[in-house]
Amino acid sequence: MRRKKLTEEDIDELVIAEANDMTKWGKPVAVRPTTIRFSTSVIEKAKYLAKLHNTRGYQTWLKQIVEERIKLEEELLSDIKRGLKTAGK
Repeated sequence: MRRKKLTEEDIDELVIAEANDMTKWGKPVAVRPTTIRFSTSVIEKAKYLAKLHNTRGYQTWLKQIVEERIKLEEELLSDIKRGLKTAGK
């Protein structure tokens, strides 16, 4: 028996529906910090933008940008989940 190939939308709906069900999750995983490599041009641009934002260094600025983006993505996902719950009522 072949399974129906899930669309990206189907997968998103499944993940959102099961996100708060802790029985669907495995044990927490500890993640060590890692190195991210950027091209020279990206680093130069990051240095320039860090100076514009009066940030101590480009690595600090990049860290702030990534943390802000993750927070934004989490908020958007939460809003989507709330919208789906409201639409389902």
